Amino acid sequence: MKKNRKLFGIFNIVDIILILLIIIAGVVGVKLFMGGGKQDTSAKKAYTYVVEGREVLTETAEAPIIGGKVFNSSTGAYLGVAKEVASEPYTEVIFSKETGAYQKLPVEGYSNITLTVEGNGTETEKDITVEGTTVKVGMELNVKGKGYAFKGIVVEVRDGE
Repeated sequence: MKKNRKLFGIFNIVDIILILLIIIAGVVGVKLFMGGGKQDTSAKKAYTYVVEGREVLTETAEAPIIGGKVFNSSTGAYLGVAKEVASEPYTEVIFSKETGAYQKLPVEGYSNITLTVEGNGTETEKDITVEGTTVKVGMELNVKGKGYAFKGIVVEVRDGE
């Protein structure tokens, strides 16, 4: 006669161990992915960062307003407030047949723009997060505001000054 090794008539010991392992893995996964890990205890303070856009339309370079809200055009996330705006003509190096040398000449209708954005953020050992967006020098950022949008690169990040 074969001995019945089932607990409660339905599960055996191996089934119970597998169910417990799945439950434990689920709890650990939820804690890791839902922010149950280390909580950020650093205080929020003001940060400024500079986004440089190259070869944008001159109208785009003239559109940002100091004090206007700035957003990420890819995600719609709020990035901060425009603090400074500067633009200069976009130039290209072109070979001149007349002089036999290369010349740096402005391209009509295009400019380079530098936009300084200020927002509240936190700093950890790895990152600086401003208004919920991690900001690092060299990162590409799609910037938009009222009447303008451009793709730029973060060239500088500073503590609030």
